[in-house]
Amino acid sequence: MVKKRKTASKQAIKQAFTHLIHEKGFEGLTVMEIAREAGINRGTFYTHYIDKYDLMEKLEKETMDDLKSILLRPDEGDINDPLELIPYPLILEALIYVKQDFDFVSALASPGGDRQFVSMIKGILSELIESKINQSTKLEFKKENLPEDYAQEILLSSIVAIILLWIKKGAEESPEDIAKMIFKARAISPYELLI
Repeated sequence: MVKKRKTASKQAIKQAFTHLIHEKGFEGLTVMEIAREAGINRGTFYTHYIDKYDLMEKLEKETMDDLKSILLRPDEGDINDPLELIPYPLILEALIYVKQDFDFVSALASPGGDRQFVSMIKGILSELIESKINQSTKLEFKKENLPEDYAQEILLSSIVAIILLWIKKGAEESPEDIAKMIFKARAISPYELLI
């Protein structure tokens, strides 16, 4: 019974926090407002979190850990195929996860959310790419006249930009449609989009 109450109050806190980030931005909200919005007293808030920064950190960590467990899971794809660096099934599963917790993720990605959110997503995708390259016997991240860090940034930025636009638009398209766009974008040069 006590565990159910703790889980319910933590869920109420998360919902209130998410709503207030959308409404006021993270910097503009207070613990008192979170507690009021959640229908709890401040003491209950403090049994779970030190302050709003601790709340943000813990909720973000949970989300990033979930995304890592999806994206960094071993995949059956061809590890020597450059188009399999970011496998479709893993991207799709991650997008489905985002859609299921869309209010919170969109709050993090909003201008009033966490400025580090994009960097965290890029970090997970970077880990995925590095692990795939390390497993491969044929792939390496080198382009003629383009340093590795720039080449990696080009790849990561295109994927993250698609995901962020999808979030900004309110996840109008299905996770399947976005996963297909990401899969297609990996093989298209920007110039091909103009032809």
